[in-house]
Amino acid sequence: MTAATTRAALAEAAGHARAGRYDLARRALEPVGDDADALDLLARVHAQQGDLAAADGYWARVQALDPAHEGAREGRRRIRRIWSRRPKPVARRVGAAAAVLLLVAAGTAAGRLLSPAPEEDRAVADELDRLASAVDALESTEAPEPTEAPSTASPLDPVLASLQDPRWTATAEDGHVSVVLAESLFPDGGTALPDDSGDFLADLAAAVEGLHVTVVGHTNDIPTGPGSRYDDNAALGLARALAAAQALADAGGPALADIGIATAADEDPPYPNDTEADRTRNQTVTFLVTP
Repeated sequence: MTAATTRAALAEAAGHARAGRYDLARRALEPVGDDADALDLLARVHAQQGDLAAADGYWARVQALDPAHEGAREGRRRIRRIWSRRPKPVARRVGAAAAVLLLVAAGTAAGRLLSPAPEEDRAVADELDRLASAVDALESTEAPEPTEAPSTASPLDPVLASLQDPRWTATAEDGHVSVVLAESLFPDGGTALPDDSGDFLADLAAAVEGLHVTVVGHTNDIPTGPGSRYDDNAALGLARALAAAQALADAGGPALADIGIATAADEDPPYPNDTEADRTRNQTVTFLVTP
């Protein structure tokens, strides 16, 4: 695309995003490809919808193109802050506020496109300050004693039941089921899937039919070397997530466009990086499955 058509696509997508037409915003950006401003806007759209894993993945791609990108750095920092918090009984009451707070990283073309007029900027800043105070107040407040015995049933129960398999461990977490593979999926520093991965991916694809899946790429704690195709572990983890998502789609899973992509790099690994065996097992992806 030419620079003019790219700017036009960004403007169109930003208009849809401001109006809450997120599907149309994403569709307008599809032809743009690997453009930092377009990827930044996609990250903001996903953050606004509360899909933090997808937002983090797009911001990781922005950083791979522009390591000094302030909006991507700030967006990922805020996501890491949210992910580092322990789930609390009141957490769902502040989910929308958390998503809004992710969108205030400034200084990028996408940020400017989504921004209101200057006088509205001040009002938004005041509102964000109020929301931040509300978040802090809610986190410091103990949940009241329930007046009725809570139901023990969870919408994740059937998802968890469908994902029982000795080749991975499925665990119900905050709003999703996390699938951690028992063995490594990738060679050291690489993104090529083993020849025998087709069987387990086909079984996983059948188990997640009709469910939403986000693939999170991981690495161990050893940085990428001078001869690597990837600048850092964030880029390597994202490439692994893309490879696994494509293979899952090819095995009969959700369409690639419907699979969330994210990278955890060497942070929050599935296994502790304290033995060579576990470092090898961390050359992998995890699958986050939601109803």
